[in-house]
Amino acid sequence: MRVLLVSAHGADTSYGGAERYVSDLALGLHDRGHEPRVLSAFPPRETPAGVETATLHATDWRTSPVRRIRNHLGDVLSLPGPALRRAVAEARPDLVHTNNLPGISSAVWEVAREAGVPVVHTLHDYHLLCPRTTLVRPEGTPCRPHPLLCGLRTARLRRFAGAVSHVVAGSEHLLRAHRGFFPRAAESVVRLPLAPLEGASPPPPAGPPSTLGYIGGLAPTKGVRLLVDAAPELARQGLTLRVAGDGPLRPEVEAAAARGELVYDGFLDGTRKLEFLAACDAGLVPSLWDEPSGPPYVVCEWLAAGRPVLATRRGGLAEAIELLGGVLPLEPTPEGIVAAVGDEAAWRGALAAVPQPAEDAVNRWLDQYERLYRAVLGAPAAAVEAPA
Repeated sequence: MRVLLVSAHGADTSYGGAERYVSDLALGLHDRGHEPRVLSAFPPRETPAGVETATLHATDWRTSPVRRIRNHLGDVLSLPGPALRRAVAEARPDLVHTNNLPGISSAVWEVAREAGVPVVHTLHDYHLLCPRTTLVRPEGTPCRPHPLLCGLRTARLRRFAGAVSHVVAGSEHLLRAHRGFFPRAAESVVRLPLAPLEGASPPPPAGPPSTLGYIGGLAPTKGVRLLVDAAPELARQGLTLRVAGDGPLRPEVEAAAARGELVYDGFLDGTRKLEFLAACDAGLVPSLWDEPSGPPYVVCEWLAAGRPVLATRRGGLAEAIELLGGVLPLEPTPEGIVAAVGDEAAWRGALAAVPQPAEDAVNRWLDQYERLYRAVLGAPAAAVEAPA
């Protein structure tokens, strides 16, 4: 199969989880003898080896205010332009698989329909419903989409949704949030694989826990300010809080580290990330927004390292708590963090229930997509059976 994987930042794993998802899919399909091609809106910093790539725009919205404005206008207009038509025609795909669409817009669905190519779409966040992609205000409080402004934008993005044959999400929650958006699409939940970490397995964590870890974006939506507020009490109880990542709340985290309330490890990847996971006894995921996946990548990584996870019941995290051993609920307040960490009996139960990562987890994840692709190519959308 010739599969065109479309996403704003392509397969650039330095950007985030959706890009890691596209990269894993592109590499997996390539290894299985298919011909994946990645189309990104913005110039990627990293590309998967051996996979063809193409880019729509010469500038990135992160460095160009003009490009940022044009992204939002593009969402509202959703016009199938010549550059997009040319990119799809050059790829000659059997199937178009779209992901995050800032800088591309849902016009790609219409371009594929005009070319007679079926479309699969994977939801990674709330971009189709919210221009901030989170359904959360900048300070971290829930936001209900404005019926006029957000509603008009969503209606424009939805006008080509009939071209999508199958829509995929990493949680039931995310599918429910978009129910009614795709009028003709079959639906599937394809959860992230719980696969072993690269390299040697870390030693078991200390019990009771003495070092807690957070790794991810330093943003209000991720609950990072809750961690900063909880840090002094955790330190008084003899617990070390380590924080890794980057984002708008970095100055607050650095200030807390300067006061000796926590340890800030900066942005980590590769072996440094694995060392961070191994150095912590439990992971914290105090998200204030409705995490789209159940589980998200960060939960999979903590569990693969043999570490229990304390997480809020937001979005797909609630499903992770119900479906996976080793994931404990956390109230999204500084007091809730301190209380959850202090429940030694619950922690010991969670540690005993941490699931073993499966060697074939990624292959089974790829199997799901391969079956889904073949079904979309060989049967009407109404007859497609969701993969097991």
